[in-house]
Amino acid sequence: MNSLQQSKKRVAWVAIVCFTPLFLFFVGWFFYLSVFQTYKGENMLAFAEEERWKAVSTLKAERGEIYDRFGQPIAINIPSYRIVAVLKLGGERVEDKTLMPEEFAEAAKQLATVIPMAEADILKRLEQNKDRGQIEFGVPGRDLTVDQKEEIEAFEIPGVTFVEEPKRYYPNKVFASSVVGYAQKIDQNGRIELVGELGIEKSLNDVLSESYGLYRFEKDLAGRQIVSSDEQLKIDPEDGADVQLTLDHRIQQLLDTKMEELYQEYKPKNATAIIMDPKTGEIIALSDRPSFDPNTREISSYSNFSVSSRFEPGSTMKIFTLAAAINEGVYNPNELYKSGSYKYGKTVFNDYNITGWGTIPMVEGVWHSSNVAFSILANERLGLSRYEDYFNAFKFDQRTGIDLPGEVNSQFDFESPLNVLITAWGQSTAVTPMQILQATSAIATDGTMKQPHVIKKVVNRETGETIRTTNPKIVGQPITAEAAKQTREALDGVVNSDVGTGQLYALENYRVVGKTGTAQIAENGKYLSGQYIHSFVGMAPEDDPELVMYIAVDRPNGDSSTTGPRIMAPLFKDVMDVALRYRSVEPDKQAKSIDASTKTTASFVDQGRDDAVKEAKAAAFTPVALGNGETVTAQSPVEGQPYVVGERLLLKTAESFAMPTLKGWSLRDVKRLATLYQLNLEIDGTGFVTSQSIGKGKPVKTGATLKVKLASPSN
Repeated sequence: MNSLQQSKKRVAWVAIVCFTPLFLFFVGWFFYLSVFQTYKGENMLAFAEEERWKAVSTLKAERGEIYDRFGQPIAINIPSYRIVAVLKLGGERVEDKTLMPEEFAEAAKQLATVIPMAEADILKRLEQNKDRGQIEFGVPGRDLTVDQKEEIEAFEIPGVTFVEEPKRYYPNKVFASSVVGYAQKIDQNGRIELVGELGIEKSLNDVLSESYGLYRFEKDLAGRQIVSSDEQLKIDPEDGADVQLTLDHRIQQLLDTKMEELYQEYKPKNATAIIMDPKTGEIIALSDRPSFDPNTREISSYSNFSVSSRFEPGSTMKIFTLAAAINEGVYNPNELYKSGSYKYGKTVFNDYNITGWGTIPMVEGVWHSSNVAFSILANERLGLSRYEDYFNAFKFDQRTGIDLPGEVNSQFDFESPLNVLITAWGQSTAVTPMQILQATSAIATDGTMKQPHVIKKVVNRETGETIRTTNPKIVGQPITAEAAKQTREALDGVVNSDVGTGQLYALENYRVVGKTGTAQIAENGKYLSGQYIHSFVGMAPEDDPELVMYIAVDRPNGDSSTTGPRIMAPLFKDVMDVALRYRSVEPDKQAKSIDASTKTTASFVDQGRDDAVKEAKAAAFTPVALGNGETVTAQSPVEGQPYVVGERLLLKTAESFAMPTLKGWSLRDVKRLATLYQLNLEIDGTGFVTSQSIGKGKPVKTGATLKVKLASPSN
């Protein structure tokens, strides 16, 4: 046997030895599978069936949209596109289907005219990734509009294609941004979805979010869908629900505009303005500063100042002390008290002008925002324990439960009776703007408090069916309807008398009642020097308020304790007047009239001094007899002039007189004195007298010179 034959024999033998066992293994393996149909505990037929159905197609759905109370869009969905350059198909370059290297330069030149990316940078990215299957262009190549997409498509660049993605768009830009919030794109396992990150977008994310559908189909060995297959698994897509807010886009836009003007001029750390319908609790407009455009999301503050911040409210808190005293029947508007200072234990409280306004009736103390008046009401008339009961009845001890995220509760310590007393006129306890607004709804209505809310209803996007509606919710009735009415009447002079701290808030067409507030700011247990939060809560029309508005401005530039009304009144007047007109509220013909407590002055001339003083007190004047004469020879105000309860009546009985203490007198009263005695008056400042050049008891003759310094009220 030659060597060739021996070699063939060896090869055959090796083949038999090596391949026979392998053949026998596969035969046995197939026999095993055909009998037992399992491998590693898994049914192989079921596995094969599953593999046959692995082709999946996602069915898109849309996030619910947000609208105002009239259906005007606030947050909507628009298509956006991500640009992709295909450089290889199946690892190969295909003419006219992929972007070829020799086409890179021209493609870069064309793309640079549409996307915000330099031509050189586009070319560099293409060349550095030329061996990849496809590439993207980072942030500049994302969020392209329909117009940008069509402009690029017109170039007919081979291999350049687009991936459509959802995008949230806010057509009004800076519009109630702290309420609405924003949603942004999130990559969920390769699928781009919109997820709420702030405001309503976040708190109602589950309601607004869509559910993508699923379409599974049978495929052949080549991966193609088997058209004849009638066994297809389909999960229908479901759009998110639409949300309708209580906001009125007309009022909201105006409020945002005016708030931005205020913010740019005074640069406060924070500011908020809220308008509410007190009869329903619906928030008609809400604007915070600093704010942001949710389309660009240049955000410096992620909190909603109206619900996420608490601070000592200042004299706006006096509204509720007054209401409690009226409800308990312990408030007498004509009761006289000595203003200036009040001693509680070893602690002495002063009115904001230190010296007060002398002995005045309680109602004037309300108008002046006298801390002494409210200390008397809380401590001596109500009693501190009963005041605590009303504090809780007005729900200052708990969150309002408004449908906005991030609401905090108040902060107070009533272990100390002193803190309770200080709370009655606005310091020591910190509350939120929304708590003030909720409590004020009781004053503006029949004594019932309505829970504030911003969500009007939730609607099925496809069927239009209402899924959920927010109905007005009464959260308490701390006072009676009659007490609420009397409280509004008592507050009237704050805005509508010529001694009130809120005169700048008066409207020409509607009668406003309200309360000013100025509060010191505490940090690390100490009050900051010269730093204040200014606030105002007002309602109109007085007899049946349709709207309540609260404004707070935190530490504006150039701050002093006298700037609150000057800063906030223009905004209040512009917005409230327009808002009431939009609500079809008829103008009030009595809007600019003198308040309801106005009386007409009688003549006291030729009456005896003592009789005149007695009759003046009976007529609710505060008489000031000047001179030692026995008969009144002149008076101011004169017969027929209007006056308010507690106003000073100057009675001249002689050509000379002993100078009274003028501290706390208004400029008008000082001018009356000067007119009666033809004094040469020199005035420094505005507001109320703090010092005088002629001391108390000094003799004064006609024609003397009198110098006075005045200071304006702080709240």
